Amino acid sequence: MCSYRLFTSRWLLAVFGMSFAWVAQAVSAPPTFETSYSAKLYGFNVTANSRLSPLPNGNYEYTFNADSMVGKVTEKTEVSWDTKEQRILPQHYIYQRKSVGKDRNEELVFDWAANKVTNVKSGKIQELDATKNFQDSLSYQVQLSQDLIAGKKQFEYSVTNGRKIKQYKFEIIGEEILNTPLGDVKSVKVKRTRDKSDLVTYAWFAKDFQYLLVRLQQEENGSAYTIYISKASINGKAIEHF
Repeated sequence: MCSYRLFTSRWLLAVFGMSFAWVAQAVSAPPTFETSYSAKLYGFNVTANSRLSPLPNGNYEYTFNADSMVGKVTEKTEVSWDTKEQRILPQHYIYQRKSVGKDRNEELVFDWAANKVTNVKSGKIQELDATKNFQDSLSYQVQLSQDLIAGKKQFEYSVTNGRKIKQYKFEIIGEEILNTPLGDVKSVKVKRTRDKSDLVTYAWFAKDFQYLLVRLQQEENGSAYTIYISKASINGKAIEHF
């Protein structure tokens, strides 16, 4: 398995939907945040950072970066928030990987007026169904947090990379008190479900801190890989202790 499989952001979140007694509610625009994570993978120290920040045009930019001795992954997406539909709309997605092996670059441009997405690298145009919650490989993470804040119970997203569309399904499987470098935190534990696969992903989100991701674990063929939160801020305010 490639070391960067753990830290590409499309791997970073994956998670959701059981039956807790939460009432779905309208939510405001996403809270801005900045987080850092750390792990050790195949003997290499890996650090990852994510940030959601406002843009002058009223949209948001969500960025993800991962670094290790073998390379670097950078992703970013510009998104807008549809208050009426309570959903994130991706506008422009960029993926860059520089590593010891082959470098990789992708860029997607979404045209919601025409319900299509264009892969800038290949020129391929993919039609979108306006009734579905289409996301890119990064924006669905913001939608996921918003759906948790809204108290939703079931989570499924149509995620496109400009070549094909995958369905991401999640379920809530419980609540736990986690010990983290920032202290003990009440968390919701979620699971990404996959059909016909031994790969299982669990994620823990801080209930009292806008559902920030505090831990993620992937299990496959008897092995487990885990990342932990090491630093966080919400709406510009640093979290010193959960």
